Amino acid sequence: MAVVEIKNPSSLKIRFGLPMEDGKSKTRSKSYSYLKHDASLQDAFDVAEAIATLQEHDLLDIHKIDNTILGA
Repeated sequence: MAVVEIKNPSSLKIRFGLPMEDGKSKTRSKSYSYLKHDASLQDAFDVAEAIATLQEHDLLDIHKIDNTILGA
């Protein structure tokens, strides 16, 4: 039996570096839901970078989290 894949909206998670506290590095992340599952990687990256420019902390990394249902 073939596996069927149903793509649901993805999310975008952006992680920022905060100032060190007690000699330990700190991070904070912000997630944005309902990213179209067929959005290009470049478009998702560009949006995340644009959002990061509005933040006071430095951008560490960008995660695109896909949400797919597998069925038979």
